[in-house]
Amino acid sequence: MPSWPEWVVSRIGLVKDECQPSVTDGKWRTMPTLPSHLMLSQTERTEIERAIGELTELCDQTPERDPRCEAETLVLITKMMLALPSSQQNELGAEATGEAFQVALEDLPTWAVDAAMRKWYRGQCGLNQHGQPYDYRWRPAPADLRRVAFSARYAVFAQVRALQRLLDAEPLREFSEEQTAAMRERLANLSAKGGLTL
Repeated sequence: MPSWPEWVVSRIGLVKDECQPSVTDGKWRTMPTLPSHLMLSQTERTEIERAIGELTELCDQTPERDPRCEAETLVLITKMMLALPSSQQNELGAEATGEAFQVALEDLPTWAVDAAMRKWYRGQCGLNQHGQPYDYRWRPAPADLRRVAFSARYAVFAQVRALQRLLDAEPLREFSEEQTAAMRERLANLSAKGGLTL
């Protein structure tokens, strides 16, 4: 997982959804915003766009998209099947099990499958969908390994989403002291005329 420069981390933390008119078309909508003085420069935008592209490309390194990834994932599956016994399988079912793993993992990046297997070998996969700990004495079911690999890929997608929100952020509509005072005065006048009850 890449670590971002401080200017990226701090700005991601400051992105807030606000309902305001868009600078592109003037229509009111809820959108990600940043204070005006923290809006990205063109150089910063280019750097974030590059990072989004690299992370997206990383997530696209799947067996169904790349024959090299297919071969690498098959090697990982084979090693796991040789290293860990099955709780309920004989040798005749090994080929079918291998195919089941390939189908379960074909749309997940090879690096995510590798990360999931490392977590499995270390007993660090957490709890299954029923809230129970996994049984690490046996190889995982294809769906269980998929779930763990998916969480590794999800962490990268979450970063892409955060970076995209930063790119999409519009300047927060901020009011000057004079504008705020004028709005308060109008509000007080409405209230005094009985047009508004507070």
